[in-house]
This record gives sequence, C-alpha cells and structure tokens, in this order.
Amino acid sequence: MKTPSLKKVVLLVGRDDWHKDTHLNHILRNYLKKNNYKIMWEHPAGSFIYKLQSIESHLKWLPKSIKAFNIKLVKLLYLVTHWSYAVYLYNRPNEFIEFRCPRLKKRIQNLSANNELIVFSRSSGGRAISLIADELNIKHIVCLGYPFQNPNNGVEPERYLHLAHLQTPMLIIQGINDEYGGIEIKEKYHLSPQINLFFVDTDHNFNIGDSTWNTVYAKIDEVIK
Repeated sequence: MKTPSLKKVVLLVGRDDWHKDTHLNHILRNYLKKNNYKIMWEHPAGSFIYKLQSIESHLKWLPKSIKAFNIKLVKLLYLVTHWSYAVYLYNRPNEFIEFRCPRLKKRIQNLSANNELIVFSRSSGGRAISLIADELNIKHIVCLGYPFQNPNNGVEPERYLHLAHLQTPMLIIQGINDEYGGIEIKEKYHLSPQINLFFVDTDHNFNIGDSTWNTVYAKIDEVIK
C-alpha cells in the first residue's frame, strides 16, 4: 500500500507584539499561498485576526482606533467560543519565553504528526522556536530578524548561545542595519553549520521593496525546497 504524502504546512510564529507585523504577515501569507502551503498560526486567534486585517487593508479610510477596537472584538468573540484562549491570554505576559516554549512545543507536536512542517518565525518567535526545535520534527526554520541582542539591555547570552549547537536547519534573514544584530553578527556570534545567514538592506522592521522581497523569496525557495 502506498504511503500517503505528507501535507506541506507552515506555522507562523510571530514576534512578541505580532500586531506590528500586519503588513509583513500579509506579504508572507501571499507568498506561502502561491506555493501551496497550508498556513497555520501560533496565536490561537491568528487566522481570525488575519482575515479581519485583510478586509481592513482595503479600507484605507478606517481610523486606527476602529481597527484596534475590531481586533479586541474578534479576540472577545474567539474567547467566547474557545475558553482555553483565556489561559493563553493570562499567561502570555508572564515570563514569556518560559511560557511560550512548552506551549509552542505542544502545538508543533500536534501539527508535525501528519505533516511536513516548516516554521516561519519573526524576531522573538525565532528565538523561541530555535530553543526547542531539536526536540521536534521540523523540516526547516526560517527567521526574519533574529534578536541576537536587545539594544536597550546588556549582553544576554541566553539569546544566542544555543545557536552554536542547533541541529535543525535554519535560515536567518537579517537586516544589515538591524538594531537587534546587523551585519556584524557574522563575526560576533558562533553559529551552527546548520544555520544559513542571508542579509538584506533593511532594519528590524523589514520595510523593503518588491525587488528585495523577490530576492528573499528566491533564497527561501533555494533553502526549503
């Protein structure tokens, strides 16, 4: 009997304040849809919020205050029908990495059981997934803007020491002017041979044009396909 092929699934793992990446998430989602990936979200209400923001993106006249209210309303509606979301909201601000890693691990274990899983991460999401990846069945990690350092803090080795021993293939796409680690990371940090660094001319916010995005897409395609 022929073994059924695994479905290609991408899990989106965002930064701490993932609402800052509304436009970036839209760009990534369009790229992934064109490549026939099934898209899942780390955030429980992620797909619902994204659908709302996709509609709002066509309503240029809509005030930011209304958009913020709409997101709160969607979260409330999701909470009414998914009570486990209350636990997520309660724990999220507290010891975020310590809480996030086991929750993310459980999510990935469920998804990877019958799927070929690739994780697209952003900033702190890349830190979280790289801490647990070797315990899980993940084909590849892609991270946009890894937070090697916090510009407002001192040296924090817990952000990067584990990257020297990572066994899961990981592509880090980093802005050369990223305040969380720019072009200097090539010489400053010891990284595993499984980590592929790719630099683009931007900062941590990834405000780049179409031609640069096409270069990024080509690199991602080269690595994960």
